[in-house]
Amino acid sequence: MSFSLETLEYSRLLELVSRNAQTPMGLERFADLRPMTNRLELDRDLAVISETIVLNEEKQVTWSFSGLQDPTDAVAVLNIKNATLEPTLLLEVSRVCSQALFARSSIQPEKEVAPTLWSIVENIPPTLLGVLEKINKKLLPGGEIDDSASPELARIRREISSQRARLTKSLESVMRASGDAIQDDIVTLRNDRFVIPVKADFRGKVVGVAHGFSSSGQTVFVEPLEAIEANNELQNLKGKEEREIARILFELTEQLREQLPAIQAAVAAVAELDFIKAKVEFARSYKAFVPDISENETLELIDARHPLLEESLRTADLKKSEPGAIATGFPSGSPPYEGGVAAASADGVVLSSGIVPSSFSLTRDKSVMIISGANAGGKTVVLKTAGLLSLMAISGLPVPATSAKVPFYRSILADIGDHQSLSANLSTFSSHMSNIADMMSECTSPSLVLLDEAGTGTDPEEGSALGVSIVDHFRRACRAQVIASTHYRGLKIYAANDPNVINASVEFDEKTLRPTYRLLLGLAGASSGIQIASRFGILPEVIENARQNLDISAQDAESYLLKLQTETKQ
Repeated sequence: MSFSLETLEYSRLLELVSRNAQTPMGLERFADLRPMTNRLELDRDLAVISETIVLNEEKQVTWSFSGLQDPTDAVAVLNIKNATLEPTLLLEVSRVCSQALFARSSIQPEKEVAPTLWSIVENIPPTLLGVLEKINKKLLPGGEIDDSASPELARIRREISSQRARLTKSLESVMRASGDAIQDDIVTLRNDRFVIPVKADFRGKVVGVAHGFSSSGQTVFVEPLEAIEANNELQNLKGKEEREIARILFELTEQLREQLPAIQAAVAAVAELDFIKAKVEFARSYKAFVPDISENETLELIDARHPLLEESLRTADLKKSEPGAIATGFPSGSPPYEGGVAAASADGVVLSSGIVPSSFSLTRDKSVMIISGANAGGKTVVLKTAGLLSLMAISGLPVPATSAKVPFYRSILADIGDHQSLSANLSTFSSHMSNIADMMSECTSPSLVLLDEAGTGTDPEEGSALGVSIVDHFRRACRAQVIASTHYRGLKIYAANDPNVINASVEFDEKTLRPTYRLLLGLAGASSGIQIASRFGILPEVIENARQNLDISAQDAESYLLKLQTETKQ
């Protein structure tokens, strides 16, 4: 398995989808997500998304997780014999299990409609609820032990309360008898013992044990002799309370320990259900489709949109809507901001109403698409969209499209962008060739290969011939499906002369001198470089001189392609 995850920004995609996760466990599942190697697991992951959507939209059955911590540490303690859980960890386990049982009860009535979802929760025994009720009855939400946790604890705490009241009353009596020696008429706690604040100058007037001074040194905290026995009795009662609390916590822990397999099933179910729900929320937010994994190596994307591009557009629109906001440059990402979301103009950035989607299909026979046309017209975005959406599909994620069929690719390889490296002494051309050579060795069928400007960076004639040869090698020797962008006439002619290669182009509006970002299938496109240079403010005399210097055959080819596009539009 070989995938160009970094080139296609797979990690950024996972970060986008994982924003919908509600638990640390669900978030962790996204961190570990990669294209799958097991077809049965992939089918299962896609099935549970479809089932969840049906339950949410048709049956109004849903679940949500809130206030949950990762109970891994608590489960680890349960695996240690005779170890006791702290109250906060007991509550963490209880909350996770309670919400897992709630999700189970929501799914159970619809288990015929959602059998895969039911398989996730059916191993959580409802008997677990009895233990959880005991925990919630004995522990308060903040982790304190309730007085009613046991009759003995209730009795001890009553005694502590009575003893504290008697001790406080006794100390107040001492303070009244001590007169001016007392700094403040407040009984204070020092070293877990009740004391009274005595002025340092009157230390000898109150007989007892000193427990330190105030920060100013003006007050000494004294435990009078008559309070020592009462304080000792209070400490004794507190020791009994601590031992009773430890017994209660150990008892609760042991009851959970007996349910350890059920707890592990509940934790796993919560992680899985949160993972699934996050995918469904992404599908809802981005109008994504649960893809079909095709058996006949058909890649078909209808109205496909690049999710990261759409997210950038949404962010830019939000910033524009803020009071006082002014569009002064492109949204995040370097211009040209291709894909039908932005166009540059003399007065800044013009955002359209949304991404212009792309639709195309590759099959086992028609396995290559050559995309030509204007600069900044969206060719690279078509490549990136095809690559990222294919990665998403075989990772078990819904894809932003109205329909999608994706082969169970064993490799998705991309050569996109400028890989020039001064430190490695590689030119743009050299780095492209090095990357493509690696791709040739890694390509495993069924495979999707994406080549941006194949053969670029060297003499145009040599580059064109090399581009055709590279594409044809991936097609014939590697039996890969290939999408390649180009400005070379050689590749356009290669596509035009082979009925099994699809010629495609990105549309360019000759009247406005702007790309429309629409992908047109069936014909090559003119590069329109001179027209675009004119739109970006290159001096008219420079533009005219360039037109005169353009090779006559190149002019004829460009004119013919433009004529074809115009006739096709009509």
